[in-house]
Amino acid sequence: MARDLEQIRADAAAWHVRLRDADGAEWEAFSDWLAEDVRHGEAYDIVEAADIAIEPLLSAVSFREAANDHGDADIESERPAPHRRRVVGGLFVAASLVAGLFAWQTFSTDRYLVRTAGGEQRTIALDAGTRIVLNGGTTMRFDRKDPRFASLVEGEALFHVRHDKAQPFTLHVGEDRIRDAGTIFNVVKTAEATRVAVSEGKVVYNPDAENVSLGAGQALVDPATGTELRVEPVALDTVGGWRRGRLVYAGAPLSRVAADLERSLGVAISVDRAIAGRAVSGSIVLDGKGPLQIERLEHALDVSIIAGPAGWTMKPASGARR
Repeated sequence: MARDLEQIRADAAAWHVRLRDADGAEWEAFSDWLAEDVRHGEAYDIVEAADIAIEPLLSAVSFREAANDHGDADIESERPAPHRRRVVGGLFVAASLVAGLFAWQTFSTDRYLVRTAGGEQRTIALDAGTRIVLNGGTTMRFDRKDPRFASLVEGEALFHVRHDKAQPFTLHVGEDRIRDAGTIFNVVKTAEATRVAVSEGKVVYNPDAENVSLGAGQALVDPATGTELRVEPVALDTVGGWRRGRLVYAGAPLSRVAADLERSLGVAISVDRAIAGRAVSGSIVLDGKGPLQIERLEHALDVSIIAGPAGWTMKPASGARR
């Protein structure tokens, strides 16, 4: 078991280096590796945290040159080290910090992160009656010792929660809290807003502040701009529709539609500012990522979609393929 864990840690460090210049195939392979074992994601999170922690310190690290072929003694170089030497040295320091971080996490906390790549879906079971489905491009935090806790850092997830009046399930979304009252609900957190939609049962949004109760068929939008949150109706069969490749809108801005598509398709999507705020109503069915999917989206959204190596760009419809 210990040997197995050592290999997972080594693989996590190797993936962290490979992803610096990864192509699409390598990102897909990385997603497959994450899906193989929950410990893979946990190990990668620790490696990534170590890398972030040491980055500000690398400028103060001195790298010693190896002796050259002329017999000179080791010389402490005062000139900037080449990038590759910096990476190797950084990895050496990172390895020490990673080992410390693994030990620290083992003894100090049971919290862990789960991340999904764009286009990936992943289900986390917290107990016999509670499961959470993460959409693509989503990060969540869980607690091994507390199945009634979860935190949505960013992205989107669908919650099926077992009700326990004595110990209610609480979802943390930044500063906000969503308390379950036995339900199925969907939550999206982006830089623009937090959105909650309920298809069964009831939730309470910020029970210690606004204390807004949402029942089946209701949705809440809490803008990040500080403007007043609003409650609106939502069709039951559209809540969590992304799981089945179906997205339904009633006057949503095109920028939001693009963000939803990006999570589900795993393709980076930008929108021309001239049409980013245009309202979209209707249903979109997703069944691929290639030219046929682009063509269907062009017709459904009345836009021109330009596919490039960095992703898709939505522009006004003039010149769209028809």
